[in-house]
Amino acid sequence: MNMESLSLSLRQRELLHYLQSQKDYTTGEQLAGHLHVSSRTIRNDITELNEALKKYGIQISSKRSIGYLLEAKDPASLKQLSQASNSFLSRDERVRHIVFQLCLYDEPLDLYDLEDEMFVSRTTLEHDLIALRKQYILPEPHIKFFRNRNAIFLEKDERKRRAILNRLFSENWNYNSKGNTYYRYQYFDEKIVNLVMNEIHYFLTKYSIHIEDVNMVILDMSIVIMYYRISKGCHLTEPLTKTYKDPAAVKAVDELLDSLEEKLSCHFSPLEREDIYLHVSCSKLLDTELLNFQTAPDYFSNGIIRLADTYISAIYDTYHIRFSDNEEFYITLLQYLRYLELPVHYFNNIPTHTDVTRSRFLIEFEIAFSIQPLALDYYGSYLNHTELLYLSFCISGALAYLNRTAPKLKTVIMSQLNLPSSWELKQRLLSKYKSYIELTALLPVYLKDSYNFSDIDLVITTADKEITSQPGCETLLVTPFLNRTDFENLDAYILKTQLNRLYHSSLPTLNELFAEAFWHERIDTQDYFAIIETLAMDFINNGYVGSGYLTAILRRESLLTFAFQPSIVLMYSLVPSSRTRLSIATLEHRIKRNSYKIRTIIMAALRPEDATLVFRLINELYYPGFNPNDTRFLKAKEELMNFFEKI
Repeated sequence: MNMESLSLSLRQRELLHYLQSQKDYTTGEQLAGHLHVSSRTIRNDITELNEALKKYGIQISSKRSIGYLLEAKDPASLKQLSQASNSFLSRDERVRHIVFQLCLYDEPLDLYDLEDEMFVSRTTLEHDLIALRKQYILPEPHIKFFRNRNAIFLEKDERKRRAILNRLFSENWNYNSKGNTYYRYQYFDEKIVNLVMNEIHYFLTKYSIHIEDVNMVILDMSIVIMYYRISKGCHLTEPLTKTYKDPAAVKAVDELLDSLEEKLSCHFSPLEREDIYLHVSCSKLLDTELLNFQTAPDYFSNGIIRLADTYISAIYDTYHIRFSDNEEFYITLLQYLRYLELPVHYFNNIPTHTDVTRSRFLIEFEIAFSIQPLALDYYGSYLNHTELLYLSFCISGALAYLNRTAPKLKTVIMSQLNLPSSWELKQRLLSKYKSYIELTALLPVYLKDSYNFSDIDLVITTADKEITSQPGCETLLVTPFLNRTDFENLDAYILKTQLNRLYHSSLPTLNELFAEAFWHERIDTQDYFAIIETLAMDFINNGYVGSGYLTAILRRESLLTFAFQPSIVLMYSLVPSSRTRLSIATLEHRIKRNSYKIRTIIMAALRPEDATLVFRLINELYYPGFNPNDTRFLKAKEELMNFFEKI
């Protein structure tokens, strides 16, 4: 039973989608209001739907004065109907549908037909076409898009069309089950897909070739799409412009495709095979068990090794963070940089908002971004956001290693409770924090006035009183049972301690920098970039930096926006400044940037020796336990200074 062939308008699909979410009868008035049509239109649509669905044992029952209810003899039919009827309910899905049709057929698509098929207005369709250009025309493979009055079509480049088809299937692959989130196997025979997947797995295993999940999915879809396009007479005619062949990959691919030719009764020409050679060769992972400091020159080019060494040295020179002794990090970085150099490389999308990852990797993104001049010199282009994100993962692991191997915090527990309670508290703390704290003693509270805290970093106590005023020794109050808030406070303290190691305490504090900053209070404008220019010109006009400073700020903003949290934006460039200083603007009316409402923009110019001040600013502006929205009404210098002084 194939429901994918249901010929329904978008309105009818929306009607089905709504009815499927209702467990009881829904009145015609409710349906009409939901779809913004008349009750008569609802009645006509339901008549047509019942005619289309009756052969599947599905019907929309109606009761006078009560309403409509979607019913089926077999519940599995409703599940299948859900997959078939949910098409085109969002802009993304409409855009995918249009691109899919453009790739499959050479004939131009008529815009009037698309309006009717998807039940959208011309205005909506025009917005869809703008999104289509942004998502599928401008990025790789840069296929040409044409419009002739009310018709649209793509250039007849078979390789580019296949690349876009592959992206449509692979970019939304459901790794929790087989198939693509949107299309599943709607346009392919599931038996063919499963056959190809099994054959690929067999031959890659035979030749001990391991590839990452994203590349496996793309390989699966590449061969399935190749088979279907060849079956329809659509062949590749131009040789590859990029070539890279691994001998084992070529042998595995030839045996794989020979086997599929026999089982699918088709022929894969040498030209078709070249694309698969390239993908498997670039996807093949190195054997990490063979990689170490000594063997690295045997597996990585001199250029990649120089790039990694230069980057690690630059991190140390700029931020005084030493990664050079961490062999695992070094080998992981080399593999990452080598992968970027290969003719084709794919990164799996992380299913979360980019600002979530940005907030999670505050420090890591800054260190990752410092590779950009080296990347431009070596690869000929800057890294994009996704590439920077994966480099940030790499940096995060290296920082975690440093924190785990750093000297532990000397800690004592002081409790008014009996020994079993203190001992249990010790064991629970060590079970989570043994890599970061060294518990040296379990003490009763009365010893607080006689105990020597001079070499103690942290006192954890169950007594709500002052334990010590020893400089450099912090006290944290916890409950005897260590509740969620206790762990959050401990996590925050350890994180703060780790961040403090990244910058010298002699650097100026936030309030000291605020006091000496250039201030532009209550600016009345909605032009975000004009404010950026105003702040940068404070440094340029005073001769601290050259015009390249503003260029660097704008380049960074276009690739990795500084606006990833509400209310406050911190922006900076490591273009050398002759003086470390801030320039700050507060706005009369908040500006919406990257979906956030912004009140305050803080720009930093830094002397090279003060580069780690970035970490202090990030720590004090973003990490404290306060909501940035608490500053959304603060428009004056004194208000902001008082706020952060209290924090």
